[in-house]
Amino acid sequence: MRDRTLKAAGITAMLVALGFSLMVVAETAVLGSFENPFTTLFASGELAYPGELDWYTFDVVGDAMTVRLQAEGSGSDGSIRALLFGDDETYIDSTQSGYLTVPLVPGAYRIRVDSLDSAVQSYSLVVFNGMEVESNDGVIESNDLGYIEGPTRLAASLLPVGDADFFRFDVPQDGLAGDANALLIETSGRMGGDTAITLYRFSDIEDRYMPILFDDDSGEEVWSQLLAHPEPGDRFVLRAEETYYPLVGIDDYEIAITPITLVMDAEPNNTSAQAIDLISESPGSASRRADGVLASGDTVDFFRIVIGSSALIQIATDPQSNAGDYDTLITLYAANGDRLAQNDNGGASSWSRIAMALDAGDYYIAVERATYGAVLIPYRLSVNALAMNLVAETEPNDTDEMAETITWTGGEALMIEATIGVDGDVDSFRLVLAEDATLVVETGPAAGLADEFDTTLSIYDVDLWEIASNDDANGTWSRIEETLAAGTYYIVVESFFGDESFAYTLLITDEGGTD
Repeated sequence: MRDRTLKAAGITAMLVALGFSLMVVAETAVLGSFENPFTTLFASGELAYPGELDWYTFDVVGDAMTVRLQAEGSGSDGSIRALLFGDDETYIDSTQSGYLTVPLVPGAYRIRVDSLDSAVQSYSLVVFNGMEVESNDGVIESNDLGYIEGPTRLAASLLPVGDADFFRFDVPQDGLAGDANALLIETSGRMGGDTAITLYRFSDIEDRYMPILFDDDSGEEVWSQLLAHPEPGDRFVLRAEETYYPLVGIDDYEIAITPITLVMDAEPNNTSAQAIDLISESPGSASRRADGVLASGDTVDFFRIVIGSSALIQIATDPQSNAGDYDTLITLYAANGDRLAQNDNGGASSWSRIAMALDAGDYYIAVERATYGAVLIPYRLSVNALAMNLVAETEPNDTDEMAETITWTGGEALMIEATIGVDGDVDSFRLVLAEDATLVVETGPAAGLADEFDTTLSIYDVDLWEIASNDDANGTWSRIEETLAAGTYYIVVESFFGDESFAYTLLITDEGGTD
């Protein structure tokens, strides 16, 4: 990608040198101006057709400064780029691997966003002048970011080795802008790094900044992430340092402070008697959702679901919009209080997921924090019901010749109640697909149990070539999501340790039924 970007940048410079104007602009969006340090300008857009160009303009006012541009496409597409021009149509530079850091003198500048592959996709553009100023190794020396009135980004380094960076910021006296009620604070970096961050809040009683939150590795990879619920007028200091051992220093990393809106659940709902009823999203819908936040002192949230007829019920926690990933634990209870199932990390990232066949009746779901590092844990709880075909495994089925033939219908959940029996037992199932399908195949505990056993799961084609295999995608249980062409396949389940005997379920759904 770097070579292609360099070549494209060279062609752009050549066209400008030959006198071809690149500034024929139908509409130009104004980003704003850089008049003060630690200013961040944001934009998002969409390249609606192949070859579309989007234009933006911004001003540098006062002194010369260093500015960083970041352009990112939706998903994993890396073809989005941003080209920087002077107001006189002079080409300056373009983003490499998504970003560009460049010194600028006072004046007007233009940015062109396009796609190297002429892709049709959405994108985000960030331009900021927040650059760490050393020495900022303590609270008194901390860089002053001013009031947090919108998303704020800054670039810094943890050098020399052992360096610590301090940044000071305040919440406006009338609170965060709009509906925002929380601050998401994250570190990141394109070249890798391991940070820890500590958030201090000024205490009028102590007459000094007091530490209130700490995080090491809750962000992406081993970066850091904190979520704070500030009050109007709060004053904060953020400390960042390296935690990799041995310390090597971090040449370039970023801090993002983003006001976000958390959707809170109605409290109190700390017991089954106080449980919030989950209502279908629309008449006739089998999906139900609720947003909530586990706050300080709020250890559990209860929700109640009413199942009208026997079905496969899928329960999952996921992140609220733009609030980050956190670690939850969900438990499913019968109306009499019996625990039916429990899961910690069966969902995406550290989120939770339960899939279980349930008869008609009332049930209760408890959402708890699985770790105690985060003060706030925002989550989205979703419950989805699928028509289900429940069958029991038939032995012997240890080889492809003896594999049990199973029938699956699109839009339906097929659950097989099975057992890994004597030492070395292998369960094989033969599945014939009449048409192409994206399947989710997973193992889990037997109905009514919350046990964790370690399985391996494999899918083979009709010639016994392995297509996919998994060990621990669903806790110690296994999970495969695979797009398969019409044909015959073998699904094989084994015990990882080979000497355990246990009951389990094998669940097969299509992509559209996994919610």
